[in-house]
Amino acid sequence: MICSSLEGLMNKRMSLRDMEHLLHKESGSNGHAVECCPSTVDMVEPVGGRNRRNMFVQLFRNGDITQRFFEYSCRADVLDRPCKFIDWRLSNRSKCVQKFAYVYAIVNTTSEQDYNNEGYDPFDTRTEWTLDYIRVRSGCSCEIMPKPKRKKSISNKTRRAKSKSRQPREQELDVEM
Repeated sequence: MICSSLEGLMNKRMSLRDMEHLLHKESGSNGHAVECCPSTVDMVEPVGGRNRRNMFVQLFRNGDITQRFFEYSCRADVLDRPCKFIDWRLSNRSKCVQKFAYVYAIVNTTSEQDYNNEGYDPFDTRTEWTLDYIRVRSGCSCEIMPKPKRKKSISNKTRRAKSKSRQPREQELDVEM
């Protein structure tokens, strides 16, 4: 019932009283700050990931040894939805979006990736693993799009030109000394 009432509040134009009620519900008894775009934290153990060149790379694994990363994901109920607590005049232009960051990981270099640009020597056979960056989810952010600019019609431009030509010229003042 609480979820449905909170969902109802999010789907309509919220008054200050409604926002205060939502803040109180979400902050709990601790009175912690509340995010406009809440996220969840998960520890993940991926098999692979995308590097900065958008190539899929295999991550190091050896038996029970795996690489773990903390990912901060947008909650499913807010992703691509209007941000909470935003003024109603901007709410329809706001959106909660997933943000990403790059973190170091140990990746396999024996696949088809080209690590020459990264300083990796392909003739060095001492190891098949190297450090590279992979993309992980790093949070949920509120983005507000600017109001689209309207193109001025030709009639407005001609009106302005006519009004400028009709303005009186500066009159010269005769000053006697």
